[in-house]
Amino acid sequence: MTEPPEEDPQKRRTQPRRRVLLSGKLVYGEPPMTLDCAISDFSKSGARVRLPGPEALTEPVYLIDVRHGLAFRSREIWREGNRVGLSFTAYYDLRTPPPELPKIIRQIWVEQIR
Repeated sequence: MTEPPEEDPQKRRTQPRRRVLLSGKLVYGEPPMTLDCAISDFSKSGARVRLPGPEALTEPVYLIDVRHGLAFRSREIWREGNRVGLSFTAYYDLRTPPPELPKIIRQIWVEQIR
């Protein structure tokens, strides 16, 4: 994946970003694989996550915000070491998931909140 562009990220960003420290789960690839991550920046249009290592994320990619019960279909925009920038293409409330959301996404969230 590409490195973050050198221009000021605030100028490119369409939504304001806020710093957070949330537990997350990434679900990616076919068949689906999971990976713990830390969500460090968040906006309506994307997030920056920290991974435990240099794992390659293959599509489809879903970011699960465990605390808020939300999942975001995402795509990797940039990568710098173990930090990855994600752009959201859709989001889902895991309390009332739509039929098009893969069942494993909600199952993983339910396991995390038990």
